[in-house]
Amino acid sequence: MGTKNNKTKRILMVLYYYHPYVSGVSVMAKELAEQLSKRGYEVTILTSQFESSLPREEQINGVRVIRRPVLFKLGKGVIMPTFWIDIIRYSWNNDYVNAHLPMPDVGLSALFIPKRKLITTYQCDINLIGGFVDRIILFISYILMHVQMRRSAAILTTSTDYFDHSKMKRYSHKAIAAYPPITASEYKKVNARHFTDKLHLSDSQIKIGFIGRIVYEKGIKYLLMSIPYLSKKIPDFKIVIVGDYERIAGGGVKDELDHYMKQYPDRIIFTGYLSDADKKRFLSTIDVLVLPSIDPLEAFGIVQIEAMLCGSPVVASDMPGVREVVRKTGYGLTSNVRDPEDIAKKIIKVVQNRASYAPDHNEVARIFNPEATIETYARLMSE
Repeated sequence: MGTKNNKTKRILMVLYYYHPYVSGVSVMAKELAEQLSKRGYEVTILTSQFESSLPREEQINGVRVIRRPVLFKLGKGVIMPTFWIDIIRYSWNNDYVNAHLPMPDVGLSALFIPKRKLITTYQCDINLIGGFVDRIILFISYILMHVQMRRSAAILTTSTDYFDHSKMKRYSHKAIAAYPPITASEYKKVNARHFTDKLHLSDSQIKIGFIGRIVYEKGIKYLLMSIPYLSKKIPDFKIVIVGDYERIAGGGVKDELDHYMKQYPDRIIFTGYLSDADKKRFLSTIDVLVLPSIDPLEAFGIVQIEAMLCGSPVVASDMPGVREVVRKTGYGLTSNVRDPEDIAKKIIKVVQNRASYAPDHNEVARIFNPEATIETYARLMSE
């Protein structure tokens, strides 16, 4: 694939939330867009202006970002009545449209965009929890997303495991697995003394970590409910919860988790949002990262790769997609979903057998090689 050919290709990437919003979808899309831009593609992001202070248009690391105004928010969704028309309009000047689902708007847009242009990335299912109105929204959303999937020239997914268990599994025959592109060189074990001192963590303590948005689907409460079981085998430990609990689309669950903080004040630390540098220090200092996810909104868990690259093993829920990293590497264990006792059992086994689960940076980098993912997208968008 020559550079000259790449430079002629223009890609419109569509998703509801993009940088500076932080989620698995937005992080993957940003990395993908910037890597494709470095290869000579002209990449435009069409997204929401989810905060009024954000500029309507800007350049971020070589990627053009266009944000459309939001009429109002409905749970985690952003309501932009003309967004589907915007997608059509911007598609005219682009060779490919890469839509990151779940996002129903693109189903309407897909009816007016040539099939050869549509490259869909299916990030995860929608699982609204509510009454009659939510069920209607869910029904309509899936109808529109089925339209998008049928009209797509190709469908990409973060793992075959997740897609084969998703609500879109009927399209498995046209799905291509492409792991989230994580640049291994940006993650490695670093000196974390400053970080541990700031949080008053001692070397002798077992440090159990979680990092992510403080939201329902992460199942954080089940990790905190494992404390009584952990206490039977590990006398001195801290559970360190890292993540933004203020700027959360649809609302977070920090208030609910505060109950456990009051119950176990000597066992739990909430750090809030961390800088990239402190995030790497955190991942370098913990004895195990736990991802206790409970909902299909969690489809992979990029942070597992980041943790392993920083030297920390993982305990992850035995859910489609979420279990992929541990299964592929062996650097950790999977636990039963919504099972605090089993979560504790797996944490104890990992920390008591650290040598057996210690990640090898080079092996993790080899398995989750970002070049393979970028090459998959580049090939589809150069045909």
